[in-house]
Amino acid sequence: MAEAARPLRTGQKLLLGFVGVWLAVQILVPLRHFLYPGNPSWTEQGHRFAWQMKLRDKDATATFRVRDPATGREWRIDSRAYLARHQAEEMASRPDMILQFAHHLGRVWAEQRGIAGVEVRARVCASLNGRKPTLLIDPERDLARIERNLRHADWILPLTQPFERPEPRTGLVDIHC
Repeated sequence: MAEAARPLRTGQKLLLGFVGVWLAVQILVPLRHFLYPGNPSWTEQGHRFAWQMKLRDKDATATFRVRDPATGREWRIDSRAYLARHQAEEMASRPDMILQFAHHLGRVWAEQRGIAGVEVRARVCASLNGRKPTLLIDPERDLARIERNLRHADWILPLTQPFERPEPRTGLVDIHC
């Protein structure tokens, strides 16, 4: 005669629930890039912790402009004045880091120079997998006014450059557009 199954104890239910949630996170987080429009290798939205990591090569350059809206005076900012070289290079190809740096510049210029409502814009040229460099960020958008959140970032320009096998590299690549 078969023995009747015993009900799970509270500890077993908690463990089973924890394992279920952990498995759901391990499956759903890498798939979140499907929630955002565009190529995640370009926009970087949903790219971190995804299964397609390391499947792309992205080079970029970024220059920032800080503007005093009261006087119209502008300053061109070299990110290497605020960041180490490797940090500036990494930031240039990642829109979320570009936005974070723009917010930092806005705070610094407001606090240290007393400029109220400072505007921060970026000109970012990027090349994905050897494509011709093109604008990554809308250069007309004031990044200091854009809220950091998990929604679709409409200030990231779409990738319109089709992929064509690039010529073999023989030296440094010019990443200006």
